[in-house]
Amino acid sequence: MDENHLLKKFSKPHEGEYVPITFVEFKRELVGWSPELKRSVYIGSEEEKAKLKRIREVNLMIAINHLSGKLSSIELNDDEKEQFEEVYGLFLEKGGQLFYTRKKTGAKNLPFFELREKKIGDKPEKNLLSDML
Repeated sequence: MDENHLLKKFSKPHEGEYVPITFVEFKRELVGWSPELKRSVYIGSEEEKAKLKRIREVNLMIAINHLSGKLSSIELNDDEKEQFEEVYGLFLEKGGQLFYTRKKTGAKNLPFFELREKKIGDKPEKNLLSDML
């Protein structure tokens, strides 16, 4: 299986694939569908809104993707953000490693976050946050 899709800025793992992440921040962004580009684009000005369809506000989670060592963005709706916050709360209490995956729910693949405990034999990584950014 080709794993390059896990290294992109907007990584979308398949069900059963896990991406280790480190949470950086959340942003609220306006997103709309561009018929010209045939993809979703972030809205920067009021002029752009007129050209776009299906305008919505999303939670944009910025995280460090440990597979690529780069920043990744994950779009979440409010329910998905709430699920992440529950897992992140456990992470702050117990420690461990956060993982991002997607789970099939009906016809959609939805973002899902999981906390795994570090094993005793795991060595801490010797990377500076500034180096990973």
